[in-house]
Amino acid sequence: MKIPKKFIKHLLSLYEDMGFDFETAKEELKDLISFMNSLPDQILLYRILHLENENVLDTKELGSHYSYDKKNLLRSHYLRGPISFLNDEGETVLVTVRADKKQIDIVETLSNNILYPNEMEITLKDKGTGVTIMDIEKI
Repeated sequence: MKIPKKFIKHLLSLYEDMGFDFETAKEELKDLISFMNSLPDQILLYRILHLENENVLDTKELGSHYSYDKKNLLRSHYLRGPISFLNDEGETVLVTVRADKKQIDIVETLSNNILYPNEMEITLKDKGTGVTIMDIEKI
């Protein structure tokens, strides 16, 4: 994966804003890019949505923000996150999709992983248009 220089500078500045020195920032970014390169051509991704009712789900544009780690996503959102504070109205679902690697917005994914490293996020282009829905599970 080739990332233009202007984006490399931006990504390095995000690390520096997080308190990393320049050399450490370069190593961290190198590792993150290496991880992104290692992703398979097709990847399963997970997203949690709270719906007013099941008919509200827009299956053509599911959204941009996903996680590649289902267990971490459920733990962070269900136990400590927004789901634990929702009222009983509507329903919360875990959506599993299959996406092509080319659908990933690389710069946004790298930025989000620098700023929010525990979220293990993959950001998709075009609000997830074109993903294949594998499962929608009530949680």
